[in-house]
Amino acid sequence: MFYELQIAANRQTIWIHSSDGSTVGRFSPRGIDLHNTVTEQMSGLPECRMCTHGSPTQADWLTFRDRSLEWWGVDIPHNAIDTSFLLPD
Repeated sequence: MFYELQIAANRQTIWIHSSDGSTVGRFSPRGIDLHNTVTEQMSGLPECRMCTHGSPTQADWLTFRDRSLEWWGVDIPHNAIDTSFLLPD
């Protein structure tokens, strides 16, 4: 399985897509979604690995980047998003 990083033109949303058609990651002003792939879900795993529902912080951005690298090998540059919307820790 391979993964692709997509960054919105306004640099406020990032998605991570897997080769099975799943969107496994999203980071935006509305929070974080880190999911298992559809293939993994069909094998019995839950949808969410880690999800938040609220304005993200600097620490959330670091967590999203760390988990993306750990779980899928996706190395997201620290400056990939406009960090002006992040709340302080």
